[in-house]
Amino acid sequence: VRQQNLVRLGDLIVKENIPGGIVECGVLDGGTAALMAWASRNANPPREVHLFDAWEGLPETTAEDGAEAKAWTGQVVGSPTRVIAVMKALNIAKERVNFHRGWFDQTFPKVNVPQVALAHIDCDFYEPTKLCLEKWYPVRSPGGFMQFDDYDSFSGGRKAVDEFLGLHPELKMQAVGVNASAYFLQKPL
Repeated sequence: VRQQNLVRLGDLIVKENIPGGIVECGVLDGGTAALMAWASRNANPPREVHLFDAWEGLPETTAEDGAEAKAWTGQVVGSPTRVIAVMKALNIAKERVNFHRGWFDQTFPKVNVPQVALAHIDCDFYEPTKLCLEKWYPVRSPGGFMQFDDYDSFSGGRKAVDEFLGLHPELKMQAVGVNASAYFLQKPL
């Protein structure tokens, strides 16, 4: 359901001519990034795809993540080489894809993505999710989307999103699907 919704949103940003690039935070092996890139393949001009990941597994947790999250630190290690392979398999032009390797607190200050049409947040824990919301919401285009991969899986990530929603009453969380739902926000026009 989550992957299908990312394809749907990638298609919508093209059909509705929502300006901006695509951002994924927490890339792993690039499967969902490739789906968003593929869904937006007919955009003119082509949509840049910005991929943010340390490719060193999940970061250290904070108190907001709860004790159960600690076991995930350092786990789920992806590969930029596998990202390149999946992009190639879907015929995504390498010129569209921008790798930003490192922890978000180090990479976000160094990059300028002036507009974001679609952001996929898949970083599980409280602090990285909070950083993503603070960085990408202000530059998200009106009508643009932000989907959260682990909203119903990790309490820290959910807490960061819920706190953000509390500060932005104009936003309403939307969900599609029954089990393994896709949770996303659309910035008002």
